[in-house]
Amino acid sequence: MERRDYLMDQINEIGLFIAKLLGRLRLHELENEEDQMLSEAKDALTVQFGWELEDLLFMENAPFISLMEENLLAEQHYEQLSEVFHLLGDHALEHQTLLRKELYYQKALWLLQYVDRQSSDYSMVRRDKIVNLEVKIKY
Repeated sequence: MERRDYLMDQINEIGLFIAKLLGRLRLHELENEEDQMLSEAKDALTVQFGWELEDLLFMENAPFISLMEENLLAEQHYEQLSEVFHLLGDHALEHQTLLRKELYYQKALWLLQYVDRQSSDYSMVRRDKIVNLEVKIKY
């Protein structure tokens, strides 16, 4: 029983962390502080998971998903982290290349596709997000 409680606490902690990060990023978005968004995301991912955002961006699909499987414990975490990458892609700074924007979108797409394949539940909202990202990547 204690083990289950510990696992549930871990799941809740990760979900809360990603939700708070997403909230802070959206606040920066509302206040037109796009330069702060990237800094906030880099710092938060490094502190919580020990991940360098730059390393994540340039990872191939298989190692990226493997790393996520090691650290994320619920479908919700994948979808939340996908939102973080999507938001960073939408607000990539002017001096960042189109490739960088596409890399953010690609990571968001991979996370959603992973959930879509693994989940026994069909989500129209998730499918819409996948299509939206595929369109953004192609254009």
